[in-house]
Amino acid sequence: ADEGRFDLHRERVALEPLTRDVAETAHILGEEGGIIVTLRTLQPVTVLGDQVRLRQLFLNLITNAIKYTARGGRVDLSLEARGASAVFTVQDTGIGIAGADLPFIFDRFWRVDRARTRSAERSGAGLGLAISQWIAQAHGGSINVSSRLGRGSTFEVTIPTEGTVADAAAVAIEA
Repeated sequence: ADEGRFDLHRERVALEPLTRDVAETAHILGEEGGIIVTLRTLQPVTVLGDQVRLRQLFLNLITNAIKYTARGGRVDLSLEARGASAVFTVQDTGIGIAGADLPFIFDRFWRVDRARTRSAERSGAGLGLAISQWIAQAHGGSINVSSRLGRGSTFEVTIPTEGTVADAAAVAIEA
């Protein structure tokens, strides 16, 4: 992907059914870990994107939230139309991320200190968030995170809606 060899298969993607689908998966994953998963807000919004990659992005964030939330905790999901953007949010009551670590969490192979990743169930290659960020950026969007140790994290994915992407492409062609 870094070398430009990875194509996105862009099409109209209604994010409402996609969000319902990933929320159902999240609910099942949460049940296994004793975590309550709630779909708080679900608004209809359409983007021009790659449905398979957007699903991967959403599930990466959801599985991380579940992985780092203790039994009895919560993971809340939402999809909103905000102006010319679709905003998908994953908020958890998990262990959180230290402020000093936040600038590095999207770096490839970067992992938070070993004390947080001791157990095999929390291990990983350190690529999930890097891939998620690439997918968001490839769709003209971004991921923002806020977190506090012991209080959880909120990841917010913002992607331009379908009309915004088409308008931007038209302006680029005219220029």
